[in-house]
Amino acid sequence: MPYKYRVQEPSAEIYERILSCETSAEISDCILNPVADLLGARSGVFLNICTSSSGSHHFGARDYVGDAPRSVDVYLEEGLYIRDPVMRPAINWLNGKAAAPTILTGSIEATTVHDAVYRDSFLLPYNIGHVVALAVPISTGLETQLACVGFHRRHMDKGFLPEQINYFQRLGPAIRSALYGLACRESIQLSDALAVAARESGVDMGYLILDEDLVVRNGNARGLDDMGLTGMQPGTSLLLGQVKQRLLSGDLQENEHFNIMATGHATVGVHVRNFHSFSGDVFYLVTTTSAGPSRAIGDACQKYGLTNREAEIALLIATGKCNASLGKEIGISLRTVENHLRSIYRKVGVSSRTQLVSRLLQIH
Repeated sequence: MPYKYRVQEPSAEIYERILSCETSAEISDCILNPVADLLGARSGVFLNICTSSSGSHHFGARDYVGDAPRSVDVYLEEGLYIRDPVMRPAINWLNGKAAAPTILTGSIEATTVHDAVYRDSFLLPYNIGHVVALAVPISTGLETQLACVGFHRRHMDKGFLPEQINYFQRLGPAIRSALYGLACRESIQLSDALAVAARESGVDMGYLILDEDLVVRNGNARGLDDMGLTGMQPGTSLLLGQVKQRLLSGDLQENEHFNIMATGHATVGVHVRNFHSFSGDVFYLVTTTSAGPSRAIGDACQKYGLTNREAEIALLIATGKCNASLGKEIGISLRTVENHLRSIYRKVGVSSRTQLVSRLLQIH
């Protein structure tokens, strides 16, 4: 039988319930269920679609109420959201092809959809005959994203009445405030993690933010460049692959620092820490420093067990200092320099200054 529903206006309680939403785990109770009830909808969905620094789309939090949860995965993973006529203006903004509106609302009837792929691969299989939806463009400084909610009726049901669509539009500012608040809280959480990392590193720092699926959610130009992502297709960086492999293998200790070898003898210092967003999702903050020769040699000296004095001498040798010059610079005699050099050669397993520098630069 067709689904029966009553027409009702938004109440003060609905506004209060929407605005009380403080975490993504509360979206069903605070937004989807009450609005679905108001509209007489058979299902409701929340989606978070983001754009990474490389320009690719990825998906954040999502929630669904209704009897076809699989439809959400199909909609996103098969790229059908790009074909959605209601979402198209919002996707254009997300791709940088349109100015940012404050909020977008729209509705469709399945029988009027001309895109056969969208209609036959999504609307018909999941019995979606009528849709009203809202998209909130959000830029927090760390990420550009769309927070979207949509409500559906079946083909056999009556369509949404004009007054119901009007009610939904009137709820738009409250829904926008709630969803924007969630995004801002998460941005603050990410910013706090970056501030801690920058304070601890004390250097010009690059960073990438990976979500729990190890998708790059954000990053600055320095981090993208250090990891070899600049000008490349997403997912093609061998350096980033090394970091992901360590995360997946479980070999990384909390707040671990390590070096990875880039092209030639360039070394990138990498520090990985995990943290939870305001909504409870796991993120990984990957900070980078272009280690350069001094940093690479310093790390290699530590690996070979050189003393602080021996490491200091090795660094000066790498700059081209002769024994007499480096002895004068650090205030030790020529004989002492030669004694230190013999110890350094023995520990590193080389017999000349050239071999020493080459060996230390190849450590990673």
